Amino acid sequence: MTDPVLSSLLRINRQRIKALRRTVLIPHGYVGVMHLIVLYTGRHPGASQEDVVAFFALDKASVARGARRLEELGHLRREQDPVDRRQYRLFLTQGGEEMLRIIEQAHLEFQRQLSRGVSPEDWGQLAALLERLEENCGREREGDG
Repeated sequence: MTDPVLSSLLRINRQRIKALRRTVLIPHGYVGVMHLIVLYTGRHPGASQEDVVAFFALDKASVARGARRLEELGHLRREQDPVDRRQYRLFLTQGGEEMLRIIEQAHLEFQRQLSRGVSPEDWGQLAALLERLEENCGREREGDG
């Protein structure tokens, strides 16, 4: 039997992504992992495509395709790394910054919906527990290598 906690988290995340795609991503021409590239680059300007791949555990081809498409839309600027010319550094354009705000607003609205009837204390406790789970996941992953 599947762990009910993990199953619930996965269902919640699927609903979040489904709502995000329907309301924000598809109407703006976003497909695949493009929104993840915008989210990561918004928080880490100058990050490499490899950084995005590693953070979200994505395949290189999907990130490269998504980055090219974002560049075509005018939402991303890719600059070749002067030290490692095989790498591209990613920067949001003004259009990308606006899309980042739209995506973050959609996430905030979903969070508001999700947290209805949950006290701030309970929400804080859940956040702390999830952070601990995420840390444990990272430690396990690092120990596997």
